[in-house]
Amino acid sequence: MKNEPFEIDCPCCSAKLIVDRASGEVLLHEKPAATKKRDLLAMMSDLDSQKSEREKAFERQMSSQKERQRILEEKFREAFDRADKDSSPMPGPLDLD
Repeated sequence: MKNEPFEIDCPCCSAKLIVDRASGEVLLHEKPAATKKRDLLAMMSDLDSQKSEREKAFERQMSSQKERQRILEEKFREAFDRADKDSSPMPGPLDLD
């Protein structure tokens, strides 16, 4: 086991190195599997599609916020009208005893 070579994975390029224990000499260097490189046009089209998706999501949020504002305004008006109709004075805290 002492003379047996050991394997090291390169942190930079992910290559596999087999090194001799005694001399420290590299016995074998295996390149990592080639990764598929994407061309610039494909990456640009992906960015464009992501941009359009973000814009759609933003528009949906804007419309839901406008709808939320309208609903809250209606609820406020209803509560205000109910408060006007029920004009009886609120009992004081000392009157509850």
